[in-house]
Amino acid sequence: MPNRNAKNPDTKVICVYTYDWTDEEDVRRIRGTLRELGIVTKIPYKADNDTHAGSYANRGHRRISKYYE
Repeated sequence: MPNRNAKNPDTKVICVYTYDWTDEEDVRRIRGTLRELGIVTKIPYKADNDTHAGSYANRGHRRISKYYE
């Protein structure tokens, strides 16, 4: 399905939810697992409340990602 928020229509999104975005150790553990699965690009981590608030980079919002590695 086309995503009007996408900067690049050829790039796809995978949503992975964690129980608490402030648990940095858990977020890094999940990110490590994604790396083991072969994801090599930088992985941003955005909290649900930012999504619900409509915060997207293509709409001019900056520093949305809580973690970006």
